[in-house]
Amino acid sequence: MLDYSRYSESGTARSFAERVPGPGILPLLSVWSPMSDKFGALNSKARHAGEELVQGWLKFIGDRMSKDIALPEQLAACKTANDVYLAYSQFWQQAAKDYATEFTAMTDTFWGVMRSPLETAESNIKQSLR
Repeated sequence: MLDYSRYSESGTARSFAERVPGPGILPLLSVWSPMSDKFGALNSKARHAGEELVQGWLKFIGDRMSKDIALPEQLAACKTANDVYLAYSQFWQQAAKDYATEFTAMTDTFWGVMRSPLETAESNIKQSLR
């Protein structure tokens, strides 16, 4: 199936890099189907959104870790059992708010990427019906 034989002239097996054909199939698909250009654009948007999600998540984890590390210090400063109760309750309420905010932001980013090809397809259908 490959354009190259599996073995070099000396009879030893070729490396995987030597056996891999050309740059890929996407350039060939764009000639055959205009839809492949749309898939390439969607792939690019998905990659950028993935990078944005990862960067946001790492920033969030860094912020949460600093808050988590501060909890023992806050507990050590407590004088009464009520102070300990207040410190724990504030910590968990803040953690729940932070996680909810971050998951909402991640979901919005994800759906923003997924909506764009759907909106494009919908507008194309509406134009073709007119």
